[in-house]
Amino acid sequence: MLIHYLHIHGGVMYPSVHAVCPLGGLENLWAWLGGQANLQKLFSGTMTFFFFTLIFSLVFGRAFCGYICPFGALQELLGKISKKKIKVPEKADKYLRLVKYAVLALVTAMAWITATIWISPYDPWTAFAHIWSGSELFAEMGAGLTILVIVVGASIFIERFFCKYLCPAGAVYGLLARISLSRIKRNCGGSCGKCGKACPMNIDVAKARTVKSTECIACGQCAAACPSKKQPLNMTLFGKTVKPLAFMLAVVIVFFGCLFVFDRVGWLQITVPTIASVEENGRYLRIIDLRGSMSIELGAMYVGMELADFYELMEIPAHVPKETWLKEVVSYVPGYDFHVMKATKTK
Repeated sequence: MLIHYLHIHGGVMYPSVHAVCPLGGLENLWAWLGGQANLQKLFSGTMTFFFFTLIFSLVFGRAFCGYICPFGALQELLGKISKKKIKVPEKADKYLRLVKYAVLALVTAMAWITATIWISPYDPWTAFAHIWSGSELFAEMGAGLTILVIVVGASIFIERFFCKYLCPAGAVYGLLARISLSRIKRNCGGSCGKCGKACPMNIDVAKARTVKSTECIACGQCAAACPSKKQPLNMTLFGKTVKPLAFMLAVVIVFFGCLFVFDRVGWLQITVPTIASVEENGRYLRIIDLRGSMSIELGAMYVGMELADFYELMEIPAHVPKETWLKEVVSYVPGYDFHVMKATKTK
C-alpha cells in the first residue's frame, strides 16, 4: 500500500500497481514474443517478475499467495473479523473454483487482442491501490471498486474468497504447484481433523497423504495446527522436512533476495528509466532515455507536466496527435530523436 500511495502522490519514480503485478508479464507476453512494445504502464522488469514468479512457484508452490501477496494478506485479516463462516455447498464450491481459470483466459485473451491492460477498470486490486486517488477512483475504476467491496464483504465470512474463486494469478501458480518441489505430507490417521479445519482454502488435508491440490497456498497452517508432538503432518522442501516457520523464512528471503539481485543487475526496471527535472537553475531539461513505447500523452503524465508544456519541452510540433508513441514522432518530424538531451533557457 505504501508503494501505491507514493506512486499516486510522489510521482513515477515509484512503480505503479500495473508494473508490480505478477500477471502483467502474462498480459504482455504476446506482444513481447512478437517483438512489439510493452503494453502501456508495463515495463521490461514486469517480464522478469513474471518469469521469476513462475520459477518460484515450481520450487515453493503457491507460496506467493500464502506469504507475499498483499491482497491475500488483506483477505487473511478480514477473515479474522467474524468467527461465523459461511460454508459454500461442496458442489457449488467445486464449480466456483473454476471461475478463476475462466478469468485468467479472459484477461490474457483480451490483453493480447486489445494490446491494452484491459482488466484495469474491473480489477479490485487496482481499485484498492487507488484508494488514495480520490475522484479518479470513482471516475475510472467504478466497476473495480464495486467488485472490491463485494470481495471485502465476502472475505469476512468466506476465507480467502478472491484467492479461491477469482484470482487469475492464483490459477497460474496453482497449476505449477502440482509439480512443485515443496509438499505437505501426512503420516497419521487424520482422525482429529484439525489440519483440515485450519486450512484457509478449505482443503480436506486429513484425506490426503500428500497434498497436491492446486488450491494449497503452502501457508503451513495445517502443519502448525497438528497437535502431535511427533508432528506427523510435515512440510517438505526438496524432499526434506522443514518447520513451517523455516519454510516461511525461506520463501521471504528467496523472493525478496532475488528481486534485490535483479534490481542490482538492471533486470527489474519497473519505472521510467530516467526522469529529468522539469526545471533546474532556470533551464528546462529535455527528457533523456524516456521509453519510446509510450504515447506523448502518457509521457506527459509520467513526468507530471501539462500536455502543452511537454510538447514544448520535447520539441514536438502541435499537429502531432497526442496518441502518437514517442518513437513514432519521427514519422511526422524527419530526423526526430526523443533520446537526445537538450537544455533550453526558460522564457
